[in-house]
Amino acid sequence: MEELAIFRIFSSFPLFGILLPDLSSLFTYPIKGIPEAHIYVEGFLLLSVIICTAGIWYHEKQMKVNNVNVAGVNQQLPSAGI
Repeated sequence: MEELAIFRIFSSFPLFGILLPDLSSLFTYPIKGIPEAHIYVEGFLLLSVIICTAGIWYHEKQMKVNNVNVAGVNQQLPSAGI
């Protein structure tokens, strides 16, 4: 899980590193446009950040469900008269 979060952080660095100069050049020279290769790279990096975020969110949700189930089982055992 920690590796996924680290990958998400380090994949967003090049995304912002490419995106910021492209946006600034788009504002100063709107006719020039953004190179096609930059669009593909930015799209791939954005997709990887989204997938990592969804994976982290799903894993945390599963951990909450597992913790609630374990807490529910622990609370039921003493009342069973054992």
